Parts: sequence; C-alpha cells; structure tokens
Amino acid sequence: MLPNKRKLEQISPTAVVESNLERLLGDDLALVRKTIQERAQTNYPMVDGVLDDTIPEHFPRAIITLGVSRLGHSDPEKRVALASAIEMLHLAVSIHDFIPRGDVATTEQNRVLMGSAILIGDYCFGQASTLAAMTGKPEVVAAFSDALAKLSERRVISLIETPHQPHADSAILYAYAAEVGALLVGLPHPLRYALREAAASFGEVLTDSETSVAEAILHLEALTKDRPAARQLANWLRTHRPVS
Repeated sequence: MLPNKRKLEQISPTAVVESNLERLLGDDLALVRKTIQERAQTNYPMVDGVLDDTIPEHFPRAIITLGVSRLGHSDPEKRVALASAIEMLHLAVSIHDFIPRGDVATTEQNRVLMGSAILIGDYCFGQASTLAAMTGKPEVVAAFSDALAKLSERRVISLIETPHQPHADSAILYAYAAEVGALLVGLPHPLRYALREAAASFGEVLTDSETSVAEAILHLEALTKDRPAARQLANWLRTHRPVS
C-alpha cells in the first residue's frame, strides 16, 4: 500500500480561511468536495483506499478558481466542475509524489509502489481532464492542458537537476487555478495575467490554517497593489466576506 499522505503533510481540516470562505462561496466549495469524493470511488478497494488517504481536507486551488470565476457570469455546474478539475490535477500530482526517486532497489515492493502510484495518478489526470472538458470551452481545456505540460516539464527538470529535493510546483497550480477561472468567464488578458501572478502567492496564504480570512484578503490586496486590474478579486472577497 502507498503511505498515508495525510500523515506526511500538516494540512489542517479546520483551516480558518476555508471555514470563512466556505460561507462566502456558498455551496460551491461543498459541491467541489462532493465531486472529488465521487470521482475517487472506483470500486477497486486498494485504489479507493489510496485516493481516500490522499485527498486533502483543504482546497485552496478550488477557492481561487471559484473566487475568480465570480468576477464574471458563470454557470454554477461549470465552475464547480472546473474547480474540481484543478483539485483533481493536484491530487494526481500528489499521488505521483509517491513514486520512488533516486537510486531505488528493484524489489517487488518498490515495483508495486511505483506502478500503483503511476497508474492511480494517471487515473486522476484523466478525471481532471474530463471535468475540465465539462466547461465546454476550448480555451479552458487548452489552458488546463498547458498547466499539465508545465507541471510535467518542471518535474522532469527537478528529477534531473535536484533528484533528492521535493518538487516545488504549487505556484503553477495556483496560477492556473486563477487562469482557468478567468477564462471560464471571459476576463480580458491583462486581468488574467494580474490574477495569475497574485494567485501564485495567494495560494500559499490560503494553505496556512493559522491565517484568518481578513489577513488573507489583506495579503491579496498587498500583492495587487501594483496590479490595479487584479484588485477586483480582493474587492469582491472583502465585499462578500462574512461579518465577524
């Protein structure tokens, strides 16, 4: 069996930011969680067990996609599908992290571990692509494919140059979480670019369980200080944030 990812990462299931943003985003975030859980049911006990152990409790990438898509007019089902897709892409990457790196002994256990991680991760990639296609927007699917290509490129480079260091590609997913959300509602390129830059750093704040939603918004406002176009997201969050 693959190791329990939850025991390897300090991810709080009661993150303050998400508990506030769940009220802000209405049912969308709950529907994302439900969608991911449904996609993780394959009727293969071993696979289902790995997926269940690896699904995080906190979905910062979905929060970014849902927040950005609220800056325009979007079909609820499509924005939920897209937010679920970006989280399934993260899940695929997380499972591929189980693949042994460096000099690995050719034991039966390592072969099973490597094969399982590759196949289950690829299953998640497939589910992510299917969900992205549900938007019915070729430009969204193209951006999603571009995100996958950049993730793969970064991983190949890290395997070659720093094989014993952990992958550092979270910023790519945060940036593309904003990009696909913006494309879904047809935001103009300058705004998409500004949102993508801000989201690359904002995502890190969203993963911090000690950060309040007010602090997260202040951080986003600081990030967008020199990017007036991207202030719309911070303004929307501040306007709709729950009353303390």
